[in-house]
Amino acid sequence: MRLHRIKYFRLSLQEPEGTVEKITSHDVFDAMFCDEPADNAVNRAGLERLIRYIQCGDTVVVDSMATLTSSTEQLCTIIRRLIEKQVTLEFLNENLIFRHDCLEVVEPIIAVMELLAEFERAARREKQAVGIATAKNRGSYRGRKKKLSDNQVVSLIDRACAGESKSKLARDFDISRQTLYRYLRST
Repeated sequence: MRLHRIKYFRLSLQEPEGTVEKITSHDVFDAMFCDEPADNAVNRAGLERLIRYIQCGDTVVVDSMATLTSSTEQLCTIIRRLIEKQVTLEFLNENLIFRHDCLEVVEPIIAVMELLAEFERAARREKQAVGIATAKNRGSYRGRKKKLSDNQVVSLIDRACAGESKSKLARDFDISRQTLYRYLRST
């Protein structure tokens, strides 16, 4: 079993040049992996290299949970991925350690974090719905702009009633078949 200490960090736009040297000057790591600030949650090459590199018994050190991701849901997914590889994950700022050999402690913590992520999603959806309802009451919410004008809809319906192919109609009006059927149902 390998016992490497591995550092993962993400550069910040506010950090000056030479930050990498400053980050690693007080602690010794067997390997370091870094992502740029512009890397989004989907495109994190440094994190993916880290996950391919780690082996059973390694310890991954991260300054903060926010360094890994800004989403609680993604954080839980990443923690689970690392724990499945039987590594220890250490967050310095939060003073949290997730050990693969203490699943009876780790699993409830991750479960609570997942519940919080679900709560965040529900609260966001509710807030969005309230915002839309408020905008509708003000008269400033009109929804998505219609793809076809009223004249085009009449022409579409006439041609469909005449037996013209649905695929050809969708191509001619530059709409999806789903949109075509939605227009046809609305009559």
